[in-house]
Amino acid sequence: MSKANRTWGWHLARDGERLELVLGGYSSFHDSAIRSFCLQRIRRTHEGVSGLPLPGNRTREMLDLRLEVLHNRYGAPPVPGKPDYIATLDFLDIRASDIDVNGMVEEATITEMTLAETPEGLIQLDLTPNIGLDIRLTCKEAVLVDLRPYTREV
Repeated sequence: MSKANRTWGWHLARDGERLELVLGGYSSFHDSAIRSFCLQRIRRTHEGVSGLPLPGNRTREMLDLRLEVLHNRYGAPPVPGKPDYIATLDFLDIRASDIDVNGMVEEATITEMTLAETPEGLIQLDLTPNIGLDIRLTCKEAVLVDLRPYTREV
């Protein structure tokens, strides 16, 4: 089995190894739920998408996506003394996307969420929904920003 198959690609994310340390293994995020979805253009760069400097003093606004995911929200109940976790994930400098945001109107549950590296050195996110939000995007970087415990509502 390849490393990508054992990690669902999360070894490609900055700080992705924290998933393994905290959760006891990498996760496909099966039976998880999207708590929040935020697209934003608040970062700028003096580089074009090719990585070369832009002429003059020009800048390019980068499009980023932040997801908050309730890990294992609809899975088996947690073991007593072992909490569930909210994962905050950033996908930075999106280069291409296919996002059905209408899916957030419904309950957004995940069948599988994986990362893969492209030949150009970018990262592809494929979030396959069980119900709701469907995301496929290519970005420069994926980051596990935070992983904090939460109490699951029954």
